[in-house]
Amino acid sequence: MQRLGELARTICALGLASSGVPREDIPAMVERFWPVVANEAHDSVTVIGVWPFTDDEIAMLAEDYRAIVGPHSDGGMRGEPASILERH
Repeated sequence: MQRLGELARTICALGLASSGVPREDIPAMVERFWPVVANEAHDSVTVIGVWPFTDDEIAMLAEDYRAIVGPHSDGGMRGEPASILERH
């Protein structure tokens, strides 16, 4: 779970930055929204540990996140989540 969280934070930051979020706002927003990006990869990787987010929590965060990065954004991801995670 720790590795997934780290990668999700990085991808989330890229998505926010590419959407024009001011640099100084990105760290706080990453801490709020990284679970959305992690959830996108969650089904493609084996998570060691407990998945601490409910479907309702993810749905609410995802709605807010998509309002920022766009409804069709890949959240900063380029390619399939599993392919990104397997390279690391």
